[in-house]
Amino acid sequence: MGNWSELPLEIILMISVRIDNPFDLIHYRSVCSSWRSSSLLTFRPVPSLRCPVPPDAGGDDCYISRSRVYLIKSLSSVPFQFWLFKLLEEENGELALHILFSTRTSSVWGCSYPSLSLDLLNSQVVELAQEHVACYTSWCDLFDDDFANKEGKNIGFMQLDAENKEFMIMRRISIQGLGMYRSFDKCWTEIEIEPDRFLEAVASYNGLFYAIDSTGVMIVVKPSLEVNSFQRSRPCDKTRKRWLAKLEEKLLLVEICTESQKEYLTPKLLAEKGWFEISELDEKRNDWIQLEDVGGHVLFLDCHCSFSCLPTQIPGFRPNSIIFECLYGSYRHKDFQVFEFGEQGIRSFEDISEYAQLKSSPQWIISNG
Repeated sequence: MGNWSELPLEIILMISVRIDNPFDLIHYRSVCSSWRSSSLLTFRPVPSLRCPVPPDAGGDDCYISRSRVYLIKSLSSVPFQFWLFKLLEEENGELALHILFSTRTSSVWGCSYPSLSLDLLNSQVVELAQEHVACYTSWCDLFDDDFANKEGKNIGFMQLDAENKEFMIMRRISIQGLGMYRSFDKCWTEIEIEPDRFLEAVASYNGLFYAIDSTGVMIVVKPSLEVNSFQRSRPCDKTRKRWLAKLEEKLLLVEICTESQKEYLTPKLLAEKGWFEISELDEKRNDWIQLEDVGGHVLFLDCHCSFSCLPTQIPGFRPNSIIFECLYGSYRHKDFQVFEFGEQGIRSFEDISEYAQLKSSPQWIISNG
C-alpha cells in the first residue's frame, strides 16, 4: 500500500476543494505537512443555490440556505464536554451561528460570538443534520415606506448531482397548495391536490417528496410530478400538531396529542395532559406504523428540520425523549420543552436537573462546559 503523504499535490488540492464542511477541512489539513501545504487554507463555502420567487410570494429572488447541526465532543476531559450548535451558510457563502429551535442568526442580531477554545485534533465532530430553507425578501408598503421582510419557508430538498448544481425542491404555496421547482425546468410548477388541504409539514425521503395535511392525509409526489395520497389506518382525532422527522434510515410522523382542543390551547393543561405519538412510514403498505418510543434516541424538533442522537453522545440527555421549542413563542434556553416516553406530561428544561445544568453560551450553543 502506498504512502498517503506521497499523493500528487494536484489531487490533494482537488480533494480539499470538494470538502463541504469546515471541520473536515481542519482534520484533512492535519494529516501531514504535505497535505496541509497543498490544500485550501480556509473553508470555502459554495454560494447558495437560487431559484425564482415562489408563485405566492412577491419580492426578490429566492435562494436556498443550508444549515448544519454539529455536535463537538472533547475527548480530553472526563466526563467529556460537548457543544451542540447550528451553522448557517448565508447567501454570500459566509458562515453564521444559528439559534437552535429558531430562525434567528448571529449576523441578523449583530451579536458577538461566544469565546471558545477547542482542540479539534482531540475532539470528535459529528454532523447530526442538514436543513434547507427557501429564503427571499418580500417588500411591504407600510405608511408610504417600503418595508423589507425576510421570509424563510420549509421545503423538501433533493440534490440531483454530485456538484450540487441540479436540485429539486417542494414547498407549500399559498395556504392550501403545493409547488415544485426543478432546476432543469427553471420554473415553479403548481401540483394539483384536493382543495381545502392545510399542509403542516413537507419532507424528502428515498427519492420522493412527502407532505401531510391537518387531517392526516399524506401526499406523495414523485420527481416526475406524479401525485398519490393515502390516509393512515389508525385514527388521529386527538392530534393537534404534526412534524415529519428522519431518524437513522426511517421517516417518522411525530404528533403532539391531547384529549381536547382546549387542553392543547391551555399551556398548563398541555403540560399536564399532553403526549406525543411516533409512527414509522411503511412505504410498501402506504401506512404509518405506530412505535412505542424513539428507539432509545433523543429527538430534537427544530424550527425547519429535526435531528436525533443517542444519549451516550450527549451527557445528561435522557433516552426516549423529545426536545422541542416552546409552542407559545419563547426561545429562551430554559423554556425548551421535554417529553419522555413512559413519563406523564411535558416539562421544561428547568424542571429536570440534568437539563437545568446545561449552559447556553449564550443561546447560540448548548453545552455542559
